[in-house]
Amino acid sequence: VKPEESIIEAWVQYESLTFYGMYLKDVEMAFNRPQRNIDGGMRKEKLSVFAQSARHFGDPGQGESFSRNDMEVAHWFVLNNCDEIMAYLDEHEEMMKQEHPSHLVAQKQHELFPQWFLDSVNKLKSSNSPTYSDELYNLAFGPILAELFSGCYINGVKFLGAVRDDKLCTQNSGVHVPGEGESTNIDFYGKLTTVVQLLYKDRYQVIMFKCRWFDSSPNRPGSVKIDHGLLSVNINRTWYDDDPYILANMATQIVYLDDPKAGSGWKVVQKMDHRNVYAIPELDGNTDNDVDNVADQRLESSMENDAETFRDTHVIQEPFQIQGVSSIEIPI
Repeated sequence: VKPEESIIEAWVQYESLTFYGMYLKDVEMAFNRPQRNIDGGMRKEKLSVFAQSARHFGDPGQGESFSRNDMEVAHWFVLNNCDEIMAYLDEHEEMMKQEHPSHLVAQKQHELFPQWFLDSVNKLKSSNSPTYSDELYNLAFGPILAELFSGCYINGVKFLGAVRDDKLCTQNSGVHVPGEGESTNIDFYGKLTTVVQLLYKDRYQVIMFKCRWFDSSPNRPGSVKIDHGLLSVNINRTWYDDDPYILANMATQIVYLDDPKAGSGWKVVQKMDHRNVYAIPELDGNTDNDVDNVADQRLESSMENDAETFRDTHVIQEPFQIQGVSSIEIPI
C-alpha cells in the first residue's frame, strides 16, 4: 500500500466516523463531550473582580497559611484592579495629595482608602443613590474568609501550584503578566505557589494567584538577559515578596526551559498558544469593514451545524491534491 493511499483511507475513515457520530444521541463523542479545562463559564456579577470565570481544585500544599496581613494585601490588590471603582481611588488620591506630603501619599492611601471607601458606599446606601449596589457594598466591606487550593482552571487553561507541579513531568505553574513600569513596560515572570479564594458577603468571591515572582527589572544586572531573541530569567532572584498576589484572570501560562549556556539558576521563558483558546480582537464600531471583521472573528466548526441540514444531500468532498491519486466522491 502506498503512503498516499493510507493517508486517504485514514482520512475517509475519520470523516465518516465523525459524520456518523453526529446522529448518535446521548453518546459521548470527541466533539460533544465537555472540555477538560472547564472554568465554570460566564458569571452574572457586574463587578469585574467578582465576574471571573475560574474554578479551583485540590488541597493546598503542606505548610501553606494565610494570615490577616495576607488578606489585607490581597484585598488591596483587588481594590486597585477593580475597574468599576477607579473613580473612588482617584478621588481619594486627590484628597491625600492635599493632606499629606507627596512621599506619603501612596502609604496614606493604602492605609485609609478601605475604610473611606466603605463609608462612601454607606452614604450612597442611606441616600438611596442609583449608583449603590449590593456588590459594591460587599466589595467595600472586605473579605470575611480565605480558602487555599493547589490548582485552578481559568480561561480554559489549567494552572497548578509549584509544590504539586514540580512532581510532574509537565509544567502548569509558570505565570506571565504584562506590566507597566514608570518609564517602560516590564513583563512579570514567576511561578504559581497557591490559589487563593477570597470570600465576601453574600457568597461573592475573588480568585487570586499567589506567585513567586522572579526579578525581571532590565535595570538590574543578573536578573534577565536576551540571547538570540530568547529571554532568560534568573530564578534565584525574586522581588515583590510582600505583594505576591494577582487576579487569576491576569495570568497567562508559560513554560520554563533550562538555559545550559547561562548555567544553573537561569531559565528560558517559552510562551505558547493553548489548544482551543483564541485571542479574538474586539470590533471597532467606527470602521467601514465591520462585516469583514465579523467574518474573521467567527471561529465555527462544521460539527456545530445542525445535523438535519446534511440529510438527503450529495456532497462532493475535495480530495488531497496528490499526483497519481484519483478524486474520491463521497455520497452522504
